[in-house]
Parts: sequence; C-alpha cells; structure tokens
Amino acid sequence: MRRLHGPKWANVTDLCSALCCSLGVAVIGHAVVQAQAPNNGADLSGVYVGEEGYEQPQGYPFTAEGQRRQVAHDPFAGNPSQWDCIPEVMPQLILWPTTVMEITHEGVGIVMTVERGATVRTIDLGASLPLADQPHTELGYAVGHWTGEELTIETTHLVGGVLYAEEGGPVSREARTTERYWRNPGERNLHMELVIDDPVNYMGPVVVEREWIWSPQEQVHPYNCFSLELGESGPADMEDLKRRLEQF
Repeated sequence: MRRLHGPKWANVTDLCSALCCSLGVAVIGHAVVQAQAPNNGADLSGVYVGEEGYEQPQGYPFTAEGQRRQVAHDPFAGNPSQWDCIPEVMPQLILWPTTVMEITHEGVGIVMTVERGATVRTIDLGASLPLADQPHTELGYAVGHWTGEELTIETTHLVGGVLYAEEGGPVSREARTTERYWRNPGERNLHMELVIDDPVNYMGPVVVEREWIWSPQEQVHPYNCFSLELGESGPADMEDLKRRLEQF
C-alpha cells in the first residue's frame, strides 16, 4: 500500500485551528474580490475639454414629423438655454461646442460633472430597469455598463429638445441615446460615440462622434448664469438690462 505523506498534527485542537485559519483566508480573499468587482472597467477619472470643431451629422434621416420640427426650429426662441438659466438637457449637454467635464468613480457608479449649467449626471452601473412611472427629466434615466474597458451609457425618459441650439436636430420624449466612451491604447483622451434613436423624428439612428481632450490643468469652474428673462417677447428694455447687469 502506498503511504501518503502530509503534515503531522499533534492533536485534534491543532488540526481544527489549521482548518479555521484556512477558511478565514478564503473568506478574506473573497471579500477583497467583491470589493474590487464594481469597477471592472477602465479608470476614466479626470478632467476633459470637449473637442472643438467636431463634425456634426450631415443629412438627418428625418421623418415627416422630424422635418416639420426642424423647419419650425428657431435658433433663439426655440432653445431657451441660449438666453435663460434653465437646466441643461441631454443629449445637447454633451454636444455644446466647448465645455469642461470631470469624471469621478463613486462606489458602483460614475459621476459626470459638466461645467455647462453646473450639471451633474450620476450613471448607475447596475442593471436596474426604470420604474413603470419613471418621470421624464432633463437628464433622463441613465444606466451604464462596462464591456472590457469601454463604458456604455443608455439614457431614456428625456424631456426632449434639440441636439444643437442653432442648427436644431429635434429630440422627442421617446428618444433613446447610447453613449460609448473608450481610450485608444497609450492615450488619455476619451473618445465618444453618441447614437440617438428617435422614431418620432428620424427613420434611422443619428450618430455623432467627439473626442474629449485629457486636460489635468483644467477644472470645472462655477457656472454663474445671469437670466435675461427675455422669453419669446423679444429684446428687453436696454436700461432695465443695464441696471440688472450692474447689480450682477
């Protein structure tokens, strides 16, 4: 008979102590894995400046309703954020010509702080679905997930608006946006692909690509907005406007 050699235990107490120690190590190791699991993608933390002069969509695949809304768009009165301090809306928020954005990882989520409108987006990295009575808001309901080191964010329940303040590009309450963020090997800049699926306004997806420039020397400054309160009634009284600007 072959004899198996192993550790010699002086007594049962020693054997029990060894087993307990082994189990303890296994439990501790499992806890460490669990603590690291929520952020299983890339570390996107940092401050970025949106690329200027990026290419906007050409030849929107409008539906009849989308064409009607595009023709009716007023670059001034049709987009109140041009002249009033109203909350910024998605997806226009991430399409402004220049803006600063800071990304931080907090727990199992990601927070995007955008200088424009002092806007804070919280991205849930869980798989939770929106509630049956989920309200429509300026930033919508956003859920994210990692595919390797690529972050995908899907947003629904938007209030609608336009893609661009001047050029238009209608967005309805039924729209769904999908953002993809990734870095190329050896780079710190963040690449973004935004896909807008809006059956009310477009017969197919609208795609926008933009690069966010890694800018550690930058910071998200306070957004001091001064409302002109013009509405759609036209220019305000210039003397009244002057007084309000002096007070500001």
